[in-house]
Amino acid sequence: MKEFALQVDGIMCHKCVKKITDTLLDKDGIEDVGVSEDFSTVTVKLDENKITALQIGSIIEKIEDKSFKIIN
Repeated sequence: MKEFALQVDGIMCHKCVKKITDTLLDKDGIEDVGVSEDFSTVTVKLDENKITALQIGSIIEKIEDKSFKIIN
């Protein structure tokens, strides 16, 4: 498992955190998801043989009814 962090703009509250966490944990290859206290960073533990960081960024940006943007 590899752990990496993405800077994400648009996370405003705990409902946003739950939406991101639930969406990502539903994907094969993602073991754990965390969001920083200031809502700026999403940390993900993943199996690189099943999913890539690029795919995860795309999933976050496509979450329905939200306007999250990867900034790194």
